[in-house]
Parts: sequence; structure tokens; C-alpha cells
Amino acid sequence: MKTRFGAIQIANSECFSKHLSGFGISPYLQEKLVFLGQFEVYQQASELAKTMLGVAVGPSQIDRLTSHYGAAIDADLDQPMPIEEPLTVPSGVVYAQADGAMLLTDEGYKEAKLGRIFAATALKKSVVDERGGQIESSVFVGHIGTATDFKQKVATQLDPHKVLGENLVFISDGSLWLRQMMESSYPGATLILDMYHALEYIGAAGTAAFGVGKRASDWFKVQRKLMLDSCLNDILVNIKSLSIPCVLSASICAYLEANRDRMDYKAYRKRGLLIGSGAIESAHRTVMQRRLKRSGQRWSIQGAQRVLNLRVCLMSNRWNLVRQQIEPINYAMAA
Repeated sequence: MKTRFGAIQIANSECFSKHLSGFGISPYLQEKLVFLGQFEVYQQASELAKTMLGVAVGPSQIDRLTSHYGAAIDADLDQPMPIEEPLTVPSGVVYAQADGAMLLTDEGYKEAKLGRIFAATALKKSVVDERGGQIESSVFVGHIGTATDFKQKVATQLDPHKVLGENLVFISDGSLWLRQMMESSYPGATLILDMYHALEYIGAAGTAAFGVGKRASDWFKVQRKLMLDSCLNDILVNIKSLSIPCVLSASICAYLEANRDRMDYKAYRKRGLLIGSGAIESAHRTVMQRRLKRSGQRWSIQGAQRVLNLRVCLMSNRWNLVRQQIEPINYAMAA
């Protein structure tokens, strides 16, 4: 064994040489290699281990460790994250957002679903002017598979907040299955259509009528102000008056009508609520795409899920789940 004091030889018969996982690597090094494996592609993780730890470990070994512990924490991630203190109004607003992104797998492109849950108190304004700020802590849920299984994983983390009623706020795009998930399980929650998705539909109408340029921009600014004032009827009238294909006009108006009850942005802003789903869109980049959507990557579904488990674990500040899998006895004693 390599230590800061030099190499130490330990007989295989000694208990220190035996690990529950079956890997002949110290728990300390296992954790570091798993961390590198969920952070970088395995070849680069191997090079980082050599540079930073002075240990030559092949990419395949890091792959095996990452896959093993990504599977080992699967059941642990399905346990609810403990709430450290009661959430009270007005600081007791909790946001939930969810979205999907496509991953290339051996079975073709599959949707990886990602959920993010965070308290309003975790929102921190940036010290840099005109910057959007950040979310200090979140609980993430990641799943590659059916919407039913994803809903169950989200419910595990969201159910403790059901008591918040309207202060449980769910922001999403127009996906029907996401809306149905919240309406069926959390009927008292506030459901908000991401305003920027709605503006994309409205912008498409303006572009069809005016092309690009000042006329389109001026028309869009008027519609945006009407939307912030919750004047959806006026927006619908304005869209229907445009000289655009009837099919396009009907499609846009139908989308807005179907989401009318989630578009009272004036009331949401009066309550101080977020009205955009930027938090989940940025999470796709930092939690999933950062590791799973590199150029040329293709995954087995099982392999992708295991790495996603580790990414979700790390970004949710639950890395202790990995540590207790690597060394359960010592972790329990330390706790």
C-alpha cells in the first residue's frame, strides 16, 4: 500500500486487505476513483488519478468501480431526503421542476428524465450585478425509463412537502404527463407553465406574420407585457388577427388555452414566485450532460443509469451514500 510515509506491505491474510466490495483497493482510493469516474470519461479519469494521486489505475478498473457503486446506491437514492427544519410561510415555498433530455444508447435514443426540488430559501442573489444568482442546494432525481417509475422517484422526495399546499410550486413546460403527475398527487400545489415556453409559441406567430426585424420585435414586446399582466384573452385576439396560416394560429391558440390555468403570471409575481424553468434546464447541463452527453458517447441503459445515480448523488449533496457503501462499518462508527 502506498502512503505518505512510503510503501507499506500488508499480507492478504490480514483483515485490512479484505473489503466487502471485493475490490483489492483501499476504501479511500475507491472513493476517489468513483468520484473521478462520475466526473470524467474513464480514460481521462485514469490520467487524473495518475497526476493527482500518483496511482496508476486503468480506465476499465474505474469503470468497474463506478458501475458497482452507481448500482449499489440505487435503493438508497429512493429514500426521502431528510428535512432539516420545518418549512414555514412565507419562506416555506418549495419548487419542483422536471424535464427530459435524449441520450444515445445501444437501443437508440432514450429519454433521461431529471427532477429538481429546492426551497425558495436556497435561492441566492449573485454578488455580480445583472447575474441571475444561484441555487445553493437541491435534491435531484434522475431516471432513464418509464414515466411511471420516474413519478414514483419524484414522489418519494416531494411527498414530505405536500403539507405546503399552494406553497409547493411546480414549474414545467406543456408536457401533459408532467401536469397530470402533479394534479393527481398534489392537487393543492401551484402549477405554473414556464413563461418562456409560452413566449416561444407566441413568438412563432409573430415571426410568421412579420418575419424578423423591428415590427416583429415590437409586436412581441406588446404580447410579453400582456402576458405578465395575465391578459391572455387579448393575446389570443391579437394572434387570431394576424395574417398567418390558420393551422398555425389554431395550434398556438390551442396550446395557450390548454394551459390557461397555469398562466396567471401577474398573481405569481405578486406572490414573489419564479415563473421560469431555468433551474431544471441548467441542471440538465450540470448534472447530466456534463458527464453523459460528451461527443461520440453511447451508453448501455444500465451503465448510463448508474453514472446518473452518482451524478444525482453528488449534486444533491448526498455523497455520504457512496461512502457508506464503500466502507459501511467504519462509516457507521464515525456516524
